[in-house]
Amino acid sequence: MDGLAEFIGAFAKYLIYVMIFVLLFDVISDKAFDKVQNWTVETAQFTLAAMYFLAGPKTLKDDTHVRLDLIYAHLSERAKALIDAFTVWIVIFYLSVMLWGAISSLKYSWATNQRLPSLWAPSVVPIKVLMVVCIVLMILQCISIFFKDVAKVRGKVLA
Repeated sequence: MDGLAEFIGAFAKYLIYVMIFVLLFDVISDKAFDKVQNWTVETAQFTLAAMYFLAGPKTLKDDTHVRLDLIYAHLSERAKALIDAFTVWIVIFYLSVMLWGAISSLKYSWATNQRLPSLWAPSVVPIKVLMVVCIVLMILQCISIFFKDVAKVRGKVLA
């Protein structure tokens, strides 16, 4: 799972350049050629959403998420692992509820061919599929974290 998170994270970081290119194209098209594009803003929004969905597993893997660690920072590695082995299940519960809602939303979007209410009217199904896949990947990453924490608590050294 860690290798997959690394690969997806490496891909996701380049989406910012796609978003910059799309928005730059929009500005140049509008200001230099007086041609307004009706697809660029939504494409940039979808790209940003894809970027932060795809970054989730890597953020969990690298432990770079936001954490209030007034006490946590002063604990031993074993104590941190013990706390993390417990709290990761809270994260898994939260992600499971999100997954349930995401699947429900995807089913609705698929059944109704839901589109954004704009001139371009893109389908929201692809971004919702990505959301479901990324939530599943984040749950798998949390399970991986749990097993690593259990190994740390038992005193096993991980590579």
